[in-house]
Amino acid sequence: TAKATMCVALSVLIYEWSAYNIIFLRKILPALGKELMVIPLGILFNTFWGLSMFSFVKAHITDPGNVPPRWYEWIDDVGDVLPVAPARLEWQPGKATLCKRCERPRPERAHHCHVCNRCVMRMDHHCPWINNCVGFRNHKFFLLVVSYCLLTSVVALATSMEELVSCAQLLVSAAVHREWKADVTPAEVVVFLIYGLLALLFVGLLTPMAMTHTELATYNVTTIEGHYNNSNMPNPFDQGTSLDNFAQIFGSFGWDWFLPISPAKPLSDGIVFPRSGELLDFVGRRTKDVRGQEWFDERTWRVRYRVRNRDPSPGQTDVEKQTSSSGAGISRWLLGSREVSVPPAKGRRPSNSGTRQAEVLPQARGRVQASAAAPTTGAAVTHRVLSI
Repeated sequence: TAKATMCVALSVLIYEWSAYNIIFLRKILPALGKELMVIPLGILFNTFWGLSMFSFVKAHITDPGNVPPRWYEWIDDVGDVLPVAPARLEWQPGKATLCKRCERPRPERAHHCHVCNRCVMRMDHHCPWINNCVGFRNHKFFLLVVSYCLLTSVVALATSMEELVSCAQLLVSAAVHREWKADVTPAEVVVFLIYGLLALLFVGLLTPMAMTHTELATYNVTTIEGHYNNSNMPNPFDQGTSLDNFAQIFGSFGWDWFLPISPAKPLSDGIVFPRSGELLDFVGRRTKDVRGQEWFDERTWRVRYRVRNRDPSPGQTDVEKQTSSSGAGISRWLLGSREVSVPPAKGRRPSNSGTRQAEVLPQARGRVQASAAAPTTGAAVTHRVLSI
C-alpha cells in the first residue's frame, strides 16, 4: 500500500511534466501565437519540478536517522551508570528512554516506528507518500519536497490558467456545435485539462500539509511532539525564533537551505539536541565516522545524559581516581547554572526546566552503588531505569 501511494505521487509529477512541456509549451502556446513565452515558462516550471523530484528521491532513499551502532556501543560501554527513563508522551530532554519494542535505551527525541520496526532519531512521522520515515536525517528533504511540489503546482496553474479556461471553452463549444476549430487535437486538449485538474488537486492537498509542517518546524516540534501539549514543561528545544528553530532541521543558514542536500553546517548529531541558548560546539569537539557523518564527542553525550562516574575501586591509584573524577568536573563546568549533575549518592536535584525528579530513596542507595561498581561486559550490560 505504501509503495502504491508513492507510485501515485510520482505518476502525478511525471504526468504534470509531460503535459506541461509536451502539450502546453510545444503545442498550445505556439498555436496561440505565444512562442516568446515558451523558454521563460519552461525554465521556471522545470526548475521547480526538478527540485521537487530531486527532493522526493532524497527523502525516499535517505536513512531517516536510525539510531546508530555507535550509540549502542556507547551505552554498553557506560553500562548501568547511564540513567534510563521509561518512555512517556511528554518532554524528556536529556534522558535516554527505554524502547519497549527494541528493549534498549534510545536518545532523546527518538521514537520507534511501528511500520519500519526501528527506532529513529528525532522521528516526525512515517510518510506513505515517500514510503519512508521522516526523521533527523531526511526531515529537511521532506519539507523541501512538500514545498517544491506545492510551488510546482502553483506555477503550473498560474502560468497556464488562461489556456486551461480557453481549452475548456473550446471543448464545450465542439461538443455543442460538433465542429472542431483548433490547431491542437481534442486528445491533446483533454490531456491538458486533466493536467490542470491534477495540479489543482495537488495544491488542495499540499497547502494544508505545508502549513502544518512549516508551523511545527518554526517551533522546533515534530509531529509526535505536537501531541505533548507542553503537559509537563514548555518546549525545552525551542530556540526562541522561527529562523533558529528552522536551523535545527536545515543547519546554519546558507545557500544549502534551498537545495535537497544534507545540511552543510548541522547543529546537532541526532543524539544531543541543543536547548534554548545552548551552544553545543563548545561542549565537545566533533568527530567523523567512516561514513563521513559528524558526531559530537562522547564527552558531550556523557554530560547531556548525566552519566555519573563509577565509584573508584579500593585498589585504584591516585592518577586513576583523578582521571575518573575529571568527567564530573567537566560536566559541572559545562552545565553551569543550566543543569545540575547528579551525584551517585545524594539523590536527584531539580533540572533546568523547574520540575523535580524523584529522589533516590536512602534504602536504595546501597543497591544502586553496588550495581555501579559491578563489572559489566558485552550484551549482559544492564541500565538503571528511573521512575520519573
